[in-house]
Amino acid sequence: MSKRDTPPPSELVSAAQALDSELLRFEALAAQLQEAPLTSEKHLERASRTLKDLADLDDALRLRVGSLVQAITGVRNRQQTQADAVNARAQELQRRTEVFKDLLTRYGALGQSAADLNGRMQQFAALRQQATRTAEEDAQLTAVFTSLQERMAEVAEEAATLATASEAEQFSDIARQADSLRQQLLSARNKLGLLHQSLSNPT
Repeated sequence: MSKRDTPPPSELVSAAQALDSELLRFEALAAQLQEAPLTSEKHLERASRTLKDLADLDDALRLRVGSLVQAITGVRNRQQTQADAVNARAQELQRRTEVFKDLLTRYGALGQSAADLNGRMQQFAALRQQATRTAEEDAQLTAVFTSLQERMAEVAEEAATLATASEAEQFSDIARQADSLRQQLLSARNKLGLLHQSLSNPT
């Protein structure tokens, strides 16, 4: 970074540098006064002028100290403002993390429900593929079909609810995954309905 690109010093640094500069001048004049001879009229006049300069510098130092205190107060207020913002953000992070974990848990439960449904669909397919079935087995097949249809509708509705909740919390990834699962369930439910129709109306 070139000198031209160097940012100007902060208010705190400027105030500290100004105070330090005035303090160095005060110390130099004080040392000069202490060492000055007082053996002639000229010496006395020079010492008096130095003493006046020291009094003026003392006033200036008080002003510089006040500026530094004001700058420190400003820095403290800025730091407190940032600390409050960080604390608020930390609380929001905690809340968002808890919301995300809850949504993820709900999505995991949906996935388990979908896996269970898949197993039950395989059982339905196995029963349907039997070449001959008794009236009792046909009744069992119809009961399995009805139960599957109802459960698939329930899980699809749960997926829709989760997608809406995730979208409202702006967790779009979970929302998309839940909606995709909902569509898969509805598609599978429609296919299951077609299978049942072909079972009820053999050609």
